[in-house]
Amino acid sequence: MGVMSSQSSAADPQRNPILRATFPIPFAEVGAEHVAPALRYALAEAERAYEAVAAARPPYRYDDLLGRLDRTGAWLDRVVSTVSHLNAVRQDAAMREAWSEALPELTAFGARVASDPRVYRVLHAYSETEEAAALPPEKARHLRLTLDEMRRAGAGLDEAGRARVEAIKSELATWSNTFQNNVLDGVSAYALDVRDEGRLRGIPPSARERARQAAEEAGEEGWRFTLHQPSYLAVLDHADDRALRQEMYQAAQQRGTGEGRDNRAVVPRILALRRSLAELLGYQHWADLVTEDRMAGDGATAVRFERDTFARVEPHLRDEVRDLEAFARERLGIERLQPWDVRYAFERLRSERFDVEQEALRPWFPLDRVQSAAFELAYELYGLRIEQAWTDTAWHEDVDYFEVYREDGTWVGAFYTDWAPRPGKRDGAWLIGLQTGGPDGDGFEPHLAAMCGNLTPADGDRPALLTHGEARTVFHEFGHLLHHLSSTVEVRERAGTNVPWDFVEVPSHLMENWLYEAPSLHRIARHVDDGRPLDEEVIQRLRQARACGAAYHMARQLSFGTVDLALHIDFDPAGDEDPVAFGTRVMAPFQIRPDAVPEGFLPSFAHIFAGGYAAGYYGYMWSEMLEADAFDRFREAGLYDPEVGAAFRDQVLSRGNGAPPDALMRGFLGRDPNPDAMLARNLGAARQARRD
Repeated sequence: MGVMSSQSSAADPQRNPILRATFPIPFAEVGAEHVAPALRYALAEAERAYEAVAAARPPYRYDDLLGRLDRTGAWLDRVVSTVSHLNAVRQDAAMREAWSEALPELTAFGARVASDPRVYRVLHAYSETEEAAALPPEKARHLRLTLDEMRRAGAGLDEAGRARVEAIKSELATWSNTFQNNVLDGVSAYALDVRDEGRLRGIPPSARERARQAAEEAGEEGWRFTLHQPSYLAVLDHADDRALRQEMYQAAQQRGTGEGRDNRAVVPRILALRRSLAELLGYQHWADLVTEDRMAGDGATAVRFERDTFARVEPHLRDEVRDLEAFARERLGIERLQPWDVRYAFERLRSERFDVEQEALRPWFPLDRVQSAAFELAYELYGLRIEQAWTDTAWHEDVDYFEVYREDGTWVGAFYTDWAPRPGKRDGAWLIGLQTGGPDGDGFEPHLAAMCGNLTPADGDRPALLTHGEARTVFHEFGHLLHHLSSTVEVRERAGTNVPWDFVEVPSHLMENWLYEAPSLHRIARHVDDGRPLDEEVIQRLRQARACGAAYHMARQLSFGTVDLALHIDFDPAGDEDPVAFGTRVMAPFQIRPDAVPEGFLPSFAHIFAGGYAAGYYGYMWSEMLEADAFDRFREAGLYDPEVGAAFRDQVLSRGNGAPPDALMRGFLGRDPNPDAMLARNLGAARQARRD
């Protein structure tokens, strides 16, 4: 009997921790046996709400219709987020089974209610009432967006069409979950044990010690390296042993292609289902469907943005590649760069040309100091006071808990941090909104979220010491957190980070800038032993080193966005071409050479095949375009100007999707965004760095 079919006392909402209406969520008490009963209970509650709206009769009232659905949706989101979050940070066989079995029911429900013609007719009828015409802007926008979303979900189709939409979405969810699990299994399945210490030359001592401990814990001799990011990048960035780099790189390319977890068979199925769904809903392809309600507006605009940006980046990329190839020949003895050489060569070039090594900077970026500096910035700019608090609700002993208050003492909410890698935890870094606050009587319910990642862990009694890149990860996710916590939008479905995907990265990208400016680095970068700041000369070299490889990294991001759009616009799932071969061809112009495309990239590209970025990966660069322009206003005012901070908080962070993103940006900037700001910042600095 499957987990979703089990019956136990966990079905009692008073005894099921997932359903307990407490704050924060009691994660520590949640087991796999709670998943099915909790989700069934929450789905039943949501079903009743939708049935009530479907059966509504005039006179219609907002609170009885959209208000009720928003409150019910927030509760269902909390339940689903609790389970999906645990599946990402504490996955075991039982939790995976519970989530996998629940997913089809959840997806089917979402597809069904999103296209329910009865609800659609009621909301459309309400939209023509005098009350709807007099709604305040946020609620009026919510009504308009809801009707648009229901139309795109198939509410205007006949019964057979809606059933087909529901079936496709359910199957898509299953395949996407399979894709993610295959990648996670691929990461967990690989370990490289090195017994010859000579092969470790160049790898930092801290990474060597972690590898030694990993081998010891596995009962092996020597040093153990894995595909978890801190371990993997320690080799790719620093190992002098070229064969070792190659072995790790090629193992990473097989994360999604190993026996029993081969995503090459999953990718075409997902693409075919997406194309079928888009055509069923009246769109030429998936990209037009998903971008219609985003800033780009349609797939062609997103493609044009990627193409035009790369046209300006490519000359700089070719200059960088020639420079890197010459450096590799002359200084590293590498006659022909291979993909496993690129990160290593750039790291060595930075080290020699700018005398900046990521590993040497670790003592200046202890995790607790990086976090506290981010918290201080939030207070100075946005008036948010963050305090560590005690809780027994966390899912692991590595997790910390913080509460957030406004300057007047108003409680905003709370968040968890979970930064260390471990078995059963998905790779990468992310922010999950666990509860979105909203109106509650005369007050506002608190927000709850979790920042998660896979950063270099603490070493014995030594605190976690981060590279500058890892510190950027903390600031990036903290930007997402501020977006979630700052929301004052009354409609929870439009609050916080529930914004168009090509806008959601603006607050996160923006935060990274403070890790490159001298005045802010004087505050942030403090030595772990004596608290002394980073030398001014080192800061200047760090700023120069930022530009080293800037065009390459922009091209890399553009390659991801371009292949994503091409797969969802140009690739024909009904044709004979293999999508992985198609993707390789599309990505070739963006590489150091056309033959240097990472062969295992697409089968492990979870952002578009297991996440929400399908036909939307361009949004990373689109958001960077916007934040580069926004940051110019902060920098011109001295980085910590509370008036500029208040303007960004009030015009952007707090507004969620309560207004169109382009209007929010105009409200903050006082003009339309300038797309040249990003290129001037990145490529102008890159040109100067090569000249120097």
